[in-house]
Order: sequence, then structure tokens, then C-alpha cells
Amino acid sequence: MHRLRTVRRTFCTAALLLLAAPAHAGIVFTPHLSEYGRLPPGQYTEATLILTEIEHIYDENGDKIQIGQPFVSAGASTDASLALLKYLWVGNVFRDTSVWYLKDHPQFCRVIGVLGYQQNTEQVGDRTRVFGAKAGGNGPGDAFGLCGVYGDEHRFGPLQFNGLLATTVKAPVGRYDTDAVLNIGTNYWSVIPQFAFHSKLWGRLWIDGTFAYQFNGDNDKPSFLGLTPTDIANWRNYEVNVAWKFTEHWFFDVGYGYRESVGPNRYEKVNISNEEPVNAEDNCILLGIDRNGPECNSTNRFFVQSKPGPYEDKGIDGTLLTAGIYYIYRTSSVFQIRVAQPIAGHGSQITALLDVYNAVPDNNGGYTRGNTTVAVDRPSKQYGVQEAAAVSASPFLELRFVYLFWAP
Repeated sequence: MHRLRTVRRTFCTAALLLLAAPAHAGIVFTPHLSEYGRLPPGQYTEATLILTEIEHIYDENGDKIQIGQPFVSAGASTDASLALLKYLWVGNVFRDTSVWYLKDHPQFCRVIGVLGYQQNTEQVGDRTRVFGAKAGGNGPGDAFGLCGVYGDEHRFGPLQFNGLLATTVKAPVGRYDTDAVLNIGTNYWSVIPQFAFHSKLWGRLWIDGTFAYQFNGDNDKPSFLGLTPTDIANWRNYEVNVAWKFTEHWFFDVGYGYRESVGPNRYEKVNISNEEPVNAEDNCILLGIDRNGPECNSTNRFFVQSKPGPYEDKGIDGTLLTAGIYYIYRTSSVFQIRVAQPIAGHGSQITALLDVYNAVPDNNGGYTRGNTTVAVDRPSKQYGVQEAAAVSASPFLELRFVYLFWAP
């Protein structure tokens, strides 16, 4: 069924605190069984549950990085679940009119609501609080609406196929907190025109594919220390899914998805500043100094403050493979389980400029930022966060149920 191409990544990604890798990267929607076939007129409802434990992400060089290292112990992760509730209408409101093309071709419209829950493990949560960030996020996500029109069905011997055109609009109504490490909402609009096709060969081999171009708006209130992009790059999305029909009820499919940003993301409001001081070793890692050097082996503590930018990354991309099993019940219900595995990608990183200050005891057991500047405009490599910037290298599980109310 016609799924938005927002490569959503609905979970907004999180970075382990300026010093580490993003804790959460996005989840991608991919085509399913007969995703773009001409469905019978009717009203469909669908519920999808996506579960993931993100332990690895990709850096800008395409290397797989364990989140949080070396600042948190091994095994840290972001645990997340996403529920998608959908309504789909298929029919033809122009059937009895003289409107060219539309009168002879059925249309479809879909509305998608999102609920999400995500939480960092304790190691990650403790680290993020040093910089005043909230460790988890849950609640309603952004809303999606899409409409489109089917093309003609064609037959050539054992081959049957059709195309379609659609456009999805994402409204940024989801829960969004500028102090949060994890956000369900994204805080920017997206518009995604899409071309797709569906084909059957011998009635058993089913192939669905799509190309979508995603136009993304700006985010004027970046979250997590400004490490979410303010000027989000547009995306190109390519996806294909191949299914084999074993019996009238059982199907197996494999899929491939690729997305890439068109140019870099820009960061114009970076505000890295810690509420609790970091120690000498952490400061050296942050500034890219040799950890074995004498300046890294002391009891001194430090505060940092970034320059706001603008900065830009090298763009992002990700490749995903999927495999699933489907059971069709009386042509009116679909049960599906699918596993998705990222196999390659490049995440977002920027080189921010930091000023470093000595931490001064405040005589109450805490510290305040001193006037002594230890370093000025020191470059520091940071990971971009949220779905526009981070690319997950961890698998996810998808459970799906589709029901047709007035089955033909």
C-alpha cells in the first residue's frame, strides 16, 4: 500500500552529547507486498509497529560506530518503538464527470498518524544530562497526508503492470522539545512527489518500485544543542521490493532501499555548552588532542562554548535490505512480519569551533565557568542528529496488520 516516502526515520535521532555518536537514527519505510498495485475500491485501515535497539550508526566516512564510545560503557543504546495508524481510501470521485484522465482512473488518499516511545539507556542518559539535555522522548509524531492517481493497467503475455503518481505532505505537529536528545516530531514541513510501479509475472513474481524526491523545509528551532540541521537538504529515495507467491495465502519478499541527501545539511544555531564541567580527558577527546599527552592527565575541569556557525556536513545516505513473510486471509486482511538491516551509509558530521574555559569551584560543591580561556576557536568534530542527519546501522523489526472494511 502506498506508503509515504519520507524515509522517516520517524524517530528523530539523538547524539551522545557532543562527544559521541548519535544515539538514534531514523527508520525507513520501504515498499511492501503489492504496494503500488491497483487496489479494489474501499476503505482500508492499517496498524504497524516498528521496534529497534540502536547500538550503531554510520559516520561521515561510512564506518560503523558504536554509540557513546569512549564516553559510556559498551552496550549503550537507544530503545525505540513506533506505532503507525493509517486510513486509506480508494475510489473515483471524478467517475461521473468530464474531467480528463481522472474520470477513467481511480484515485487514492491516505492519512497516517504516529505514536512513538524512545528511551536512552542509563549510560547515555547520564552523559546527556551533563549538557542539560533530556534523555528520552515519547508522544504523538508528525502527521502525513497523501493523495495520488493510478495509471492504466497493461498486459504483455505473462506480464501485468501499472504505474501511479502521488504526493505526500508531512505536517510538523509531533511532540518536539529543543532541550531533548530524542524527539518524535521533526519541526519542519516536507513535500514528497513520487512515481511508482507495480508488476506481476506469471501471477507469482510481484515487483514494486518507486522513486521519490523529498523537499524539506527549514527548522528554525534546532534541538539538542543546535546539532539538528536548520537548513535541511532535500532527499532522493529509491526503493524496490520483490515478492514470491507460494500459495493463495503465503508470500515472501525481499526489498532494497536507498536514500541520499541532495547536497549538505547546514547548521546555523549550534549552541554547545555544558552545565556540568567535563574532566581533562574528555576535554582532550572533544578537542582532538592526544589522550596520552600530559595536558590530558590532570584533575582540571572545563566548560565549553561553541560558535553558532554556520556549519555544513558532507550530506548523508543509507542503504537498507529487508525480508518479510505475509499471510493473506480472505483477501480482506494482511498479516506481515519483516526484518530490516542497514548495510551501508554515511552520517552527518560537522567541525564546530569551541572556546574552552577553566571550571572554578563555587564553594557549594559545584563549579562555575571561569574567565580564563584555555582555547579559542578550537575545531571539534560533532555528529549531526535527528532523522535528517543521523543514519542508523542497527536492524529493526516491523509488525503489520492491514484490514479492508467492505471486502469485494
